[in-house]
Amino acid sequence: MDLDALNSKLPLEFRLGRRLVVAKKAELLDIHWPTVCRLELTQPIFLTLIQLIGVLCPYIKACWPEWFLPPRVILKKQKSGWDDEFCREKTAYELLKPIQGTFIPYFYGEVTYDASPALVFSAIDGNNLFYLARHKFPENKDETLRKSLKDAFNALSSYGVEYRDEKLDNILWVDEQVMIVDFEQVKFDAWEENSNSASAESLMSEFKRTRNPGRLSSYRRALLSANGPR
Repeated sequence: MDLDALNSKLPLEFRLGRRLVVAKKAELLDIHWPTVCRLELTQPIFLTLIQLIGVLCPYIKACWPEWFLPPRVILKKQKSGWDDEFCREKTAYELLKPIQGTFIPYFYGEVTYDASPALVFSAIDGNNLFYLARHKFPENKDETLRKSLKDAFNALSSYGVEYRDEKLDNILWVDEQVMIVDFEQVKFDAWEENSNSASAESLMSEFKRTRNPGRLSSYRRALLSANGPR
């Protein structure tokens, strides 16, 4: 079944809190990720008025987030047999609430969607690092990327969260900084100072290898030079 056929079967509504959320469009992010989809929501006029009130009174927005959803959201359904991982990701977002919108997406709550438990997140307008590496991310921005990775993983460490799914696909580049997604495999209460210390450098190395698959590392160049003709 092709992507258009799969998209046509996606529901266009779900209930979050007291609100029945209705979408005008639903689509899978990727045919290989059938549990993750993006919904473009309808925006009745009364919702616009409510959201203006939320700007003036953040307490209302915090208590009833269902009325303050952005125009597009991501729904991530629970994978079959992944009950523990689903709960772990939900717990991670709740624990990391202070850095939502900075280093991770906003989390709006749990719903039932397409007959499955699902988590609702803000949609991120950016590309993942694998895509950027394959499309020749400029090398003069490498240090900016490295610093942003370190800042993001240090933020996770400050809340005792150890990230264990270090893939380029799970790191998005948005407005000159990274945002991390996919927290199904994290470890909690990881208060060691170096719990995520190697993550940034590991991802940078993988990023460079993906961008320049034919380029030898400095270590391999040194080995070849040392073992070369004399």
